[in-house]
Amino acid sequence: MSGFNSATTPPQPVSAKALGIPEITSLVGRHLSKTDLANCAVVAHSWFHVFTPLVWKSILAGRPSTRPYRDKNSYNGSHRGAIQHRLSLSKYGALIRTLTIIPATGRAAASDLDLIFECPVIDSLIQLTVNLEGGASEVVGSIVRRNQNTLRLLKLVFQLEKRLRPPGWLGEQIFEFPRIAPCLQSLFLEYWCMSRQELVLILKGCPSLKLLSFGNISILDRQDETDEQASADDTRHSGAQPGNRDFTGEIDEAFQHQSIEMFRMCSRLCPILEYLPKVKLLEFYRFDRQIKGDELVRFCDSMRTHCPDLQDVWAYGFECSMLPPILDSLPRLVHFRGSSDLPTVLSMLDHALTLETADLSDYTERTFFPLQFLESCPRLRSFRTGHSLTTMDEVQHSLRRGWACQSTLEELRLSIFKLSPVLIEVIMRDLNAERAPDSRQQRAARQRAARGDVTSEEYEHNKEQQLQDAIRLLSPTQQDFRQQFASFLTTLDKLERLNFGTGWYSLSPRSSPL
Repeated sequence: MSGFNSATTPPQPVSAKALGIPEITSLVGRHLSKTDLANCAVVAHSWFHVFTPLVWKSILAGRPSTRPYRDKNSYNGSHRGAIQHRLSLSKYGALIRTLTIIPATGRAAASDLDLIFECPVIDSLIQLTVNLEGGASEVVGSIVRRNQNTLRLLKLVFQLEKRLRPPGWLGEQIFEFPRIAPCLQSLFLEYWCMSRQELVLILKGCPSLKLLSFGNISILDRQDETDEQASADDTRHSGAQPGNRDFTGEIDEAFQHQSIEMFRMCSRLCPILEYLPKVKLLEFYRFDRQIKGDELVRFCDSMRTHCPDLQDVWAYGFECSMLPPILDSLPRLVHFRGSSDLPTVLSMLDHALTLETADLSDYTERTFFPLQFLESCPRLRSFRTGHSLTTMDEVQHSLRRGWACQSTLEELRLSIFKLSPVLIEVIMRDLNAERAPDSRQQRAARQRAARGDVTSEEYEHNKEQQLQDAIRLLSPTQQDFRQQFASFLTTLDKLERLNFGTGWYSLSPRSSPL
């Protein structure tokens, strides 16, 4: 049409049929709460079919609540009775893809959780998380087996108060695991007890597994290993096996899982590395006791023998004395996160030629020799420290010696003793660096605007004036450090992110020299 004018043409309403496209519905659903999704489902017949699957896609069961049963995201037995719950599950249970079952504490009824465990139409789960308080391993086994062909993530945590644990208790007995779970990629087990034969059967049944996480797991097969695998309280096992378990069956000693790349251990070491030759990352967390010497030696020998591809170690909040032997046993260390006591740092520096990322930003302790990493690691791409007593003089001497990672460093978080916020800001301005958004500053700006104290322009002007006044008060030593440090940082061709204690700044990888 020759007379068409887009400026005068009224906007056309978007057709509701667009919500019939799954991709569009999924995008819309990401921004709506469960209550909003449930309200949308009752607007019209067409919307019912669009939004009902999103309402039931993720279910949290066992959450205690005193409110009327309105939100289908929760499933609580304190409302409307088991009959209505059974009908709802039979009608919509097939739509559930993510199911989380937490302990039925307070007013939550365990009988309703049994309805979920036993519901036959819940057979297409992708993620299942179950926190147990009682011996319900068999009903858990039934729901796992029913969804074995679709599950990708399975997390089973058994919780039993110490005062309720019988003598010699090593964990809940593992249920009969599915013979095959072809899609399972992540498996988390905590406070379970299994024989080595059962472990091998589990690993054989999960050929696609990438992540294996064990927390307080007891793996029993021979009497001597049973004695070594003590309970979480470090109590010696009396010699009686739990229940009527058979630990005498044949173990496939030659079995090795070819897909597991990440192995996590919580609270105790699990000597099963002979089954994980492809593991690339070991993660330790919540180790609150010192590992016995012979147990640590066996673990390190096994790691050295059976894990040629291992190159990443993450260690959070655990007994640091075990770290140096583990790091010394690695053929090469590429990525490290965790504690940074002096022996650990020295063991890390033994891998200076292979180390690429080191995250030592644990603010509960001091980082030792941070400049040694920058001077000794030619492949270092990311380096983060916690507190350190590194002085400006030491940094200047290090710059004269040169950094081995000058052509590779992309991210640096370095703690420098008595480096003032004003001096940091000046250095960042010399680099034309931009401060990353800070939620605290944004919140403070909104609060100032709500109070009507000053406008944003006035606040920024006053802040800039205060900064200029502070810059004029910098000492000659500080000005010399500013010039030398900023000039050196511009020579780091790949450097993109910086943090010296006042937040992250981003800069162009190729800043021009001063």
